[in-house]
Amino acid sequence: MYAIYRFIFVMMTTIFAIFGEPTGTIYDVPIDNEHGGDPFIVEADDETFYTFTTGNEIEIRKIKAYNDTTLLEKKTVFKAGKNGVEGQVWAPEIHHIGDKWYIVASALFDENKVPKGKMPKADAGEMHDDFYRYGFVLESKTDDVFGEYVFKGYLAPDGLNNIDGTYLQKDGKLYFVYSAYEDVAYQCIYITEMENPYTLKEGSPAVKLSAPTLYWEQKGWKVNEGPAVLYHNNDIFIVYSASGYSSDYYCMGMLTLNGKDVMKKSSWSKSLSRVCYDDTINDIYNCGHCSFLYRKNGEIYMVYHANKTKEFDDSPRLTYIEQVGFNKYGNPLFYG
Repeated sequence: MYAIYRFIFVMMTTIFAIFGEPTGTIYDVPIDNEHGGDPFIVEADDETFYTFTTGNEIEIRKIKAYNDTTLLEKKTVFKAGKNGVEGQVWAPEIHHIGDKWYIVASALFDENKVPKGKMPKADAGEMHDDFYRYGFVLESKTDDVFGEYVFKGYLAPDGLNNIDGTYLQKDGKLYFVYSAYEDVAYQCIYITEMENPYTLKEGSPAVKLSAPTLYWEQKGWKVNEGPAVLYHNNDIFIVYSASGYSSDYYCMGMLTLNGKDVMKKSSWSKSLSRVCYDDTINDIYNCGHCSFLYRKNGEIYMVYHANKTKEFDDSPRLTYIEQVGFNKYGNPLFYG
């Protein structure tokens, strides 16, 4: 019966894509009118911390509240130019695992400091920056999210160059979920088991969970990127971004865990249609690269970036949030 409900949900998302989906979010205006690329918000010790892509550093901002980015204090915890990082530092995330804080992000590395990554479908002789993009991890020295961090190394599961890494936890095990390049400008969602937040488990394969095979994943160029793990009761979902970020068709899709083994592609089902996309009534366009904020009161919010105009180049990416609801079958509802 549960499988039938899941099938109905997948079909309903397809119908919504054809005939329209209820519009209007909890917040129809950005919570940050100046920044927003790849935003991430976390609460700790009754304080709220916010980070986003700046390009050449990782900055943590202490803000007034999860829905108010008024700056209280800020701190730069990492800068490009050392540890082999050349620049283009993207998508930092802040996670509390054990008694430490970990920041996972991705960057362009110096080709003289790291090996050339693997792109299974690329020309082996081709030269491109994408061959040298990898995830990397910082570890806090103490249990203070606003404290000092130490560079722990870069992550290259099975030698794959990758971006937009995040963590998935299940049954006491830790996994790295990320977007790896099949070819230049062709990305898929992968998963690999970890020994700890900065070490991949030796011998763990890089398992491809999703490739951009659907029409709404191929606008501009073929993309599955920006995976974010959503937990609700005993269910696990991965919400990811699809299509080229500047194609004016950026959107989000979703994977649902139906089996027990997260390392098996067959355990995951993919939504046939987008689950979050343009809200033309409220001028929210190119929704993408989300993360999830879990509040003490049980509320879950999706934090994401979007433009105020359909044309990507006409407005900056800004940070939005919306509360995630769930239907009676446990499936997430992203428009309240």
